[in-house]
Amino acid sequence: MKIPFKFKDIHSCEAVVLCCIDFRFWRETFEFVQKELSLNSFDFPSLPGSAKAINESDGNDLAMSCIDVPVNLHHAKKIVIVNHQDCGAYGGSRQFKEDGDAEQRFHEKELKKAKEKILAKYPDREVVLVYARLVDGNENIEFIVL
Repeated sequence: MKIPFKFKDIHSCEAVVLCCIDFRFWRETFEFVQKELSLNSFDFPSLPGSAKAINESDGNDLAMSCIDVPVNLHHAKKIVIVNHQDCGAYGGSRQFKEDGDAEQRFHEKELKKAKEKILAKYPDREVVLVYARLVDGNENIEFIVL
């Protein structure tokens, strides 16, 4: 099978989008980034807990490499970090006794902490924080840009 290569001779991208590895969310996250954030060229690494991986990083490990490589090699100007509801890396929704509001507030704090860490290293980059929550009886994913 052959598929046309859309980025022939292109070595820069608009952004890096760090999301969780959770198979339940990455396809919708990819779609959200393209449709709602209007990004068409981005690196898309995934690590358990996304912001958790950054917050626990010593600055010289895989988590920060997922940011460093796109910024330094692909000249990404925007860094998007996406956390989601019921994330196993954080213990899932049961850690919050199924209180969706408490869970969202927790993730917002985690995302903001990751943003501070990233901006300390890359103060000239735009950092966009996103929380993906389940809505409509878990039938849909709502993406909230913080």
